Amino acid sequence: MSEKPDFKNYTLVICEKSDAAKRIAEALGDNVKTIEKKGIKIYFITNANKKYVICSALGHLYGLGNYRKDRKVYPVFDLMWLPLNHIDKNKSNVHDRIKIIEELAKNANEFVNACDYDVEGSTIGFNILRYACKVNYSNTLRAKFSTLTKDELKYAFKNLGNQIDKGLVKAGITRHVVDYLWGINLSRILMSSLQHIPYGGGVLSTGRVQGPTLKFIVDREIEIRSFVTKPYWVANALVEYDETEIYASYFKDKIMKKREALKIKEENERETGIVKEIRRIKVELKPPTPFNTGDLQKEAYRIFKFSPSLTLNIAEQLYLQALISYPRTNSQKLPKTIDYYKIMRRLSEINEYKEETEILLSKKLVPHEGEKDDPAHPCIYPTGEIEGIEKLNERQKKLFDLIVRRFLAIFAENAIMERDQILIDVKGKHYWKINGRRYIHLGWINFYKKYFEAEEVEIPLFKEGDKVLLKTINVEEKFEKRPPRFNKGSLLEKMEEENLGTKATRAEIIDTLYKRKYVVGESIMPTELGFQVIETLSKYSGRIISVDLTREMEKSLEKIELEQEEPEDVLEKTFYFAWQAINDLSDNLEKIGFELKNAMRITTLENKTLGLCPMCKEGLLVIINNKKTKKRFVGCTNYKKGCSFVAPLPQKGIIQNTGRTCSTCGWPIVQVRNGKSLWNLCINFKCPTKVKNKK
Repeated sequence: MSEKPDFKNYTLVICEKSDAAKRIAEALGDNVKTIEKKGIKIYFITNANKKYVICSALGHLYGLGNYRKDRKVYPVFDLMWLPLNHIDKNKSNVHDRIKIIEELAKNANEFVNACDYDVEGSTIGFNILRYACKVNYSNTLRAKFSTLTKDELKYAFKNLGNQIDKGLVKAGITRHVVDYLWGINLSRILMSSLQHIPYGGGVLSTGRVQGPTLKFIVDREIEIRSFVTKPYWVANALVEYDETEIYASYFKDKIMKKREALKIKEENERETGIVKEIRRIKVELKPPTPFNTGDLQKEAYRIFKFSPSLTLNIAEQLYLQALISYPRTNSQKLPKTIDYYKIMRRLSEINEYKEETEILLSKKLVPHEGEKDDPAHPCIYPTGEIEGIEKLNERQKKLFDLIVRRFLAIFAENAIMERDQILIDVKGKHYWKINGRRYIHLGWINFYKKYFEAEEVEIPLFKEGDKVLLKTINVEEKFEKRPPRFNKGSLLEKMEEENLGTKATRAEIIDTLYKRKYVVGESIMPTELGFQVIETLSKYSGRIISVDLTREMEKSLEKIELEQEEPEDVLEKTFYFAWQAINDLSDNLEKIGFELKNAMRITTLENKTLGLCPMCKEGLLVIINNKKTKKRFVGCTNYKKGCSFVAPLPQKGIIQNTGRTCSTCGWPIVQVRNGKSLWNLCINFKCPTKVKNKK
């Protein structure tokens, strides 16, 4: 550890994360002295013009709370910002960081908030400057940047602004207060309803966004279960033309009566049809738009099955390595100030992109942008920095490649697809259609083909008046499909459509629903507990889970961010609605407890029961927690009759029953969640896939 330099009258720069602090230090000067105190790195910089001291937070160092120790107490309206170690005993390292920042602030004469330029970053910096540094925020400066490249960081510090994020700070503080009042009070009521009723443990919660999101899932499940499927029939013909065979479909996509379908078969099979009409349409497919947060999360889920929170976490890692721009944004537009050619030339140094970038560099670069914009940050794009790319892990490489290829595709030409439809007439009474498509110019698809399926259906070169033979007719019974369940990508899309939550919080809300055991599975299905929570809240205080109420609040918070509305108006509404909901639920506390207790018991039992024992074929496999050893494992309920089946489980993290079995060995698969890590695990420790991986 180096000695602390004798510094006074310097600019103290507060960063959100240690990686960002390091990059800012490297950008501001070559003469950087680093000391480490209690595991925290502090950077001292002297350049020709001024002196800087740079330190970092760990995200939020302060959170909303109150001094009442009893978590069963509600309502809670006396809020204050407290160091996180006063709220969460697992945040003990926050105390040391705050003390170090307090000490550094004593000799500083200027302060800069260099946390991420968004609602959360502005709130983090505001609270640190207000409580740890004890300075008036109106006298501090704000650094605005969207990448951690040296050039942009230097520009940001040459153009520091005063109160440029005033709206972001107001919106951030207000959002925290609104969500805390709504979530803490209603969640405590749910837990209090259980206090006089024996139950098997577990945590209940709801919130301003969490409740309506769970209601989407429950409503969809009710729609699925109440769906009455109806049969219909389709007719397809094997058509022979000029020694070529191709399938045609009857012009009515759904034939509602079997008798009619069989009559079509009888009247058309082995008959000659005449090509009556040929329709040929050229369709131009525009390039995709640049990624914003939601688009990236949906595409990463579609292609890699990355959960929204995992995608955001990986993107954050890439941003901190200066490989991509800031990943929390609504924008589908590139900044006008960046040098597209410079980024392309840097990317061309990577073999994987050499061919594509050379094609684009030979043309004028004009991006195809979307309509969505964000005043804080542009879209997500590669910065052109390539140092450290070889050290990326497998997931980081996948997401980086997706972002790069999307970036390349937006500069490419439109793709051109030709659609053909051939109409065949049989006796002037029946009509059949043959649909084909082919790409006559791939354009941007050439740059994104790794993630785009350009399927073609070739058909013969028919001419009007040609005769064809309908060799065989196949009649097939089908059933109308039920609405699909949400997956993490489609649920995220639904939340965006309904304006629930923010680009930064939606993924966290979805994760919380899994943690609370309200939902299970990749194809998201509500548990008995998830059903009951919505049914109970709907019965006793329906506005709690109202999409309209939540959407209205989101619009007000957005207006605060744009300084078009004052926080007091939103807080007044929140106090009113929260107080009303508290009274409604409190009047029915005992009924709520009985309803939720039974649902929790059923859900716990369902989660612990994994399926039939593969050894004895009689008992059920269940997750067992040994009270003496505090260990957990899988055992068979048939153990008293001699079944000795035992399978180990990870001792840390949340175990979730997926309801699925391993495609290799057929044994149950559980999902393990430990912090931000999430993976599926076959419980068979002798599974061939595990043996292969060990080798």
